[in-house]
Amino acid sequence: MSYNFVMITSKIKKEELNDFYQSKFEYFKTVSAFCAILMGLLEITYFISDCQIFGRFAIETLLPRTAIILPIIIFVYFYPRVNTYKVGVFLYYLLPHASMWCTIWAIWYLPNRDFAREGFIIMHFAFLAIGLAMPVKYHIPIHAGLILNIVISNLWTHYDYYSLMISLALPLYIGVCVMQYILESSYADQYLIKKQLEISSISDELTGTYNRYILNELIEEETERFEIDKDIVVLMIDIDFFKNVNDTYGHEAGDSILKFVATEIKSQVYGRDYVIRWGGEEFVVILVDYTVRKAEILAELLRADVEKMSNGVCPLTISVGLCRYNKNESYHDCIDKADQALYYAKEHGRNQVINYQNIAKQ
Repeated sequence: MSYNFVMITSKIKKEELNDFYQSKFEYFKTVSAFCAILMGLLEITYFISDCQIFGRFAIETLLPRTAIILPIIIFVYFYPRVNTYKVGVFLYYLLPHASMWCTIWAIWYLPNRDFAREGFIIMHFAFLAIGLAMPVKYHIPIHAGLILNIVISNLWTHYDYYSLMISLALPLYIGVCVMQYILESSYADQYLIKKQLEISSISDELTGTYNRYILNELIEEETERFEIDKDIVVLMIDIDFFKNVNDTYGHEAGDSILKFVATEIKSQVYGRDYVIRWGGEEFVVILVDYTVRKAEILAELLRADVEKMSNGVCPLTISVGLCRYNKNESYHDCIDKADQALYYAKEHGRNQVINYQNIAKQ
C-alpha cells in the first residue's frame, strides 16, 4: 500500500477532523501512555549516573530524581478517566515536561554538566512516542516547549556547551515533528479505509440506502428500543407487482426500478432520516422528529411521485404502511405494525398509504 503524504485537511474533511483525531487518540493512547510512564520511571534510574558523576551516593539529586513519582501517580489516576484527545493532550504531555524539569533540577547539583545534552536528546524520542496519540498541530508547539525549557533554565544553570545543545536540539525537534506528520498522514489513510469499510457494512450496494445493520447503531441492545430522543414514525414501503417487473422486463430492469424508488425516497426525506432496504423490493424509512400527520403527507407525496414520474421501464406504484413509534415498545413492534398496515394496503387495492392506527380501530 502506498501513502501520499499530503496535507491532512486534503484527506480528511474539515467536519470529520475531530472524529479523525479522536480515532487516532483511541488507537495509540495505550502505547503513548506506557511510553509516558516508562519515561517517568527511567528518570528515576538516572540517579545511578548522578552517583557515578559524584563518585559517591548523590544525596543532592535523590529528591529531584524521585520527584517524578508524583506526576506519575497523577497520570495513572487520571488515565482511565480521560476519553478525549482534547483532554488527553494535557495529561500525556505532563510527564515529559515534568521529567524535563526534574532533570533540570538534578543538573543544578551536578559537578559536571557535560552530560546534560545526552539527557535532553533522549527527551525528544520520548516526545515522539508520546505524540503518537496526539494531533501534530498540538504536538508541534508543545514539543517546542522542550527547547524553551533549555533556554529558560540556562539563565541560572549556565550549561557547558549551551550553543551546542541548541544546535543538536533544533534538528531533532524538526525531525520528530516531520516523523509525527508522516505517521499522522499514514494513519489518515488507515482511518479512511476503516470508515469506508464501516459505511460498506451498513449500506446496500445496489440502491445506496442503508441495510438492516444500521439498526445496530440506532437501538439499545438490551431493550431493543430506539435510542433516538425524538418522535419517530416508521414507513414500510413495498413496490407493487415487482415480481411481474422482473418476469416481464428482466432483472436488470428490476434493479433499475429499485434504484429509482430508492432515489425518490431519499429525495423526500431529510438527512437525519434513515432509508433502509429491508429486503427484496421492501424499504423501511425511519422518520425522525415527525408528527404522524407530517409523515402521512410525506408518504402520500412519495406515492404520487412514484406513480406519475417516468422510471424508464414501466408504470409503477407503491404501497405504504405507516406507524408512529411508541417509546415503550421495541423497534420490532413498531416495524411489525407498519408491516401490518402495508399488508392491509396491498390487500385493499395497493397504491395507497395506510396508517396502522386507522386499521387498529377496526
